[in-house]
Amino acid sequence: MAALESAQRREDGAPRFHIPAQPSHAAWRDAVEQEQSAGVVAELRLFLDAQLEAGDALVDVAPGFGFVALSAVTAPMGLPSVFVLDDETGTLPLLQGAARDVGGWLDEVVHADLSNDRLVTLVADRIATEGRVFVHADALSLAPVLQSLDALLVLRRVVAICLSPSVDASEAAHTHACALLQAAGFGMHEMRDADGEPSLFATADWPVGVPVIAIAGTAAEQAVDESAMAARTPAVARVPVSAPTSAAPTSTDRFSFIAPYCRTGYGVVGAHLLREFTQLGVPVAYFPLGHVDRSIVKNDQLGAAMDRQGQFDDAAPSVRLSQQFDLALHVGRGPRIGFPIFELDRFNASERHHLERQDRLIVTCEWARTVLLENGIWRTPIDIVPLGVDRAVFNEHVAPASKRGRDTVFMSVGKLEARKGQRELLRAFEAAFSPKDTVQLVLICHNAFVDQARLDDMLAPFKRSPMASRIRLITKPLPHQKDLAAAMAIADCAVFPARAEGWNLEALEMLAMGKRVIASACTAHTAFLTADNAKLVDIDALEESVPGEHYGRWAAWGDAQHEQLVQHLRDVHGERQRGELALNQAGVETSKRFSWTASARALMASVSLA
Repeated sequence: MAALESAQRREDGAPRFHIPAQPSHAAWRDAVEQEQSAGVVAELRLFLDAQLEAGDALVDVAPGFGFVALSAVTAPMGLPSVFVLDDETGTLPLLQGAARDVGGWLDEVVHADLSNDRLVTLVADRIATEGRVFVHADALSLAPVLQSLDALLVLRRVVAICLSPSVDASEAAHTHACALLQAAGFGMHEMRDADGEPSLFATADWPVGVPVIAIAGTAAEQAVDESAMAARTPAVARVPVSAPTSAAPTSTDRFSFIAPYCRTGYGVVGAHLLREFTQLGVPVAYFPLGHVDRSIVKNDQLGAAMDRQGQFDDAAPSVRLSQQFDLALHVGRGPRIGFPIFELDRFNASERHHLERQDRLIVTCEWARTVLLENGIWRTPIDIVPLGVDRAVFNEHVAPASKRGRDTVFMSVGKLEARKGQRELLRAFEAAFSPKDTVQLVLICHNAFVDQARLDDMLAPFKRSPMASRIRLITKPLPHQKDLAAAMAIADCAVFPARAEGWNLEALEMLAMGKRVIASACTAHTAFLTADNAKLVDIDALEESVPGEHYGRWAAWGDAQHEQLVQHLRDVHGERQRGELALNQAGVETSKRFSWTASARALMASVSLA
C-alpha cells in the first residue's frame, strides 16, 4: 500500500511528508480517513507549526503513526530537533526513513532513557541558548516524560505539552494527567475556531478523545466568568520575560523608543519607562509622540535620549508605545515591537492590521495577551510587561493635601467617561448614604479629550444629585505627580467600578499608599487587584461597550453589581466609624512587586528576544 500523503501542504501544493502505511494496524483505516479530512490531531500540528523554530526541540513520547513527529521535522519556521520514543512496534525506522525523504531526521530515544538522565541530557545539549522544549504525549506516557525532563521544567524551558487522545487511556488516567500538569504549572487548553481564526481556550479538564495543549505558567488563569468570557491562553514566548540579573545592560542593548511623555495614561507610562531606561544606562534613542511635559517625572537624561534621534541604530529594535490602531510608524529597519494598552476584547480590521504587522507585541497582563489570542493574533510572539508605581511618590507616608475630618472619604481617580464607571459609583453612593451621613465622594476626573460643554453635561448628574453636598469634583489637572499623591492621601477608600481597564495606574498607586480599594473584578487591573488587597465587585456577564455596535465588550453592570458596590461602600464607612479602618498592608506589599524598574527590565528582556 502506498504511503499516506500528509494533510499539510507545501507552497507548491505537494504534501509536506508521507506517513508509512500500516494497513494491518487496527487504527490505520480511521487514521487515513481523519488525515484525508482535516488531519490527525490537526490542532496540535497547527499549534506546533506556529511555534517550532530552529534551536527548539520536540520530544515525542506518543508517536503513534508519526503525524506529529513528521509534522515537526518539516516545521515551516525552521527545523527543530525531534526526539521520538521507540515504542518497539517497528514504526520508528519507518518514520526515520520518511523523515530522510524530506531532508529531516528523527532522533531515537528508548524507554530506559526516560528513567535516567540520558533524555534530558540529549535535549539540553541540542537546544539553542534561547531554545524551547515542546512535548507530545498522551495520558499514559505523560508522567514518565515529565519526570525525565524535570530539570528543564525547573528551568522553564519546557513551554508546551501537546496531548493526543489515547484509546487505551481511561477517564481516571486523564484526570491524573490533568493533576500532574496542574502541579507542574501547566494549564489545559483546547483549540477552537473563534471568528474564523483558530484560538486557544482554557479548559478545566481533558475530555476523553479530544487533543489538548498544556501551556506553561497558565495553571492559575482566571476567567472573568466562564459563561461570559472563556479563559484565554497566552502564546508561548521564546523564554519567559523577566528582569535580567545584571544591574545594568551592556551597550549592545540599544533600541529606539517611541512613546508619549505627557499627562495621559500612555504619557505617564512612557515617561516612567524612559527614566528607568536612562537610569539603567540603556543607550535608548527616544522619539516622543506629541508634546513633552517635563513635569511628569524628573529625568536629567531626557535631552540626551532625544539627541540620539540623530544617531539611532538602523538595525536596532524599535518599540512603539501607542494605541492598537497606531503602530505602523517605527524607527529604522530592525524588529518592530508594538506596545498597545487596550481595554476591550475585540479589534476592528484596521487594528488587527496594525497588530499583525509587528514582529513582537508587548502587553501589560495576562488578560491582554489572551484577548490578542482570542482574536486570532497568536502567531506573533507576545510578552507581558506589567506596569509600575513610583513608591518614592506614592506611598503610605504621604501627607494629605488638606486636614482630615470625621467624614469617610471615597475617591475615584480617572478621566470622566463611561468606561471608568463614575455614574455607577454615583448611583451606588446615593443608594448607600443620605446627606446626613458623614461621607464624602471625591472625583479627580479631568478629561482632556472633551470640550467644556461636553464636560459640563457629564458633570451635571453629580451636581444635581441629592448627595451633591457630599460630592467634590476636581476637573482640572493637578500640577505634579506629588500633588496627585497628596490629594489621594485624603482618601479612606479608592473606588474603581470600571467596566474595562488597560491597566489602571491609579488603583496601583492607591494600593501603594495603603488605601482601601473597591474595584470591578474584570480586565487588566485584576493583574494586581485581588480579594486579599481589595473589595471586588464580581462581574457575571459582558456586553457591547456601544449598544448595537461591535467595537468590543466590557463588563455588564446590573443590579447584582450595584448591590455589591453599595454594600462595599457601607462596609468601609462602618469600619471608619468604628475606628477599624486600618492601613491596607496587603496593598502596600502588592505595590512593592510592581516597580517601574521591574517594568523597564521586563521590556528590555522582550527587546533582547526580538
